[in-house]
Amino acid sequence: MAIDNERLKVGAVAKAAGVGVQTLHYYERLGLLPKPERSAANYRLYALETIRRVRFIKKAQAIGLTLEETKQILDLKEHGRAPCRKVAELGERHFAEIDVRLAQLRAYRRALARALDDWRKQNTTTRKCAGEFCDLIERLPDGHKSFKKGVDPLLS
Repeated sequence: MAIDNERLKVGAVAKAAGVGVQTLHYYERLGLLPKPERSAANYRLYALETIRRVRFIKKAQAIGLTLEETKQILDLKEHGRAPCRKVAELGERHFAEIDVRLAQLRAYRRALARALDDWRKQNTTTRKCAGEFCDLIERLPDGHKSFKKGVDPLLS
């Protein structure tokens, strides 16, 4: 790594943290990373702890936290407040959202299984496709309208 008085250039930080250079710039724009110092040649020079911070951000994303939620956590910590309560609240909310999403996916899986049973009974290789796009899909019940709100009763 190119270390200049305990400062790293953007490429070295990106490589060590396992992200792209543009990701670092994006995190900087969002306020997830503090603005780095600049070298005489105007290169961004990041503190070593930036790598740990980026890894923390990526771990937070991996468990389903948004970048905005992660920023809230980092802001709490920077203002001397313990963020663990906030993290637990967010974790509870995301856990409930995952349960809803799993129920939706199970319902869509059942609907697709029923559709596949019907499609297999038809000779789709010699069949002329009807409908505006493909009647096999068009005949399925509409589930997209309430997809985010809950399980569509038509698909259950």
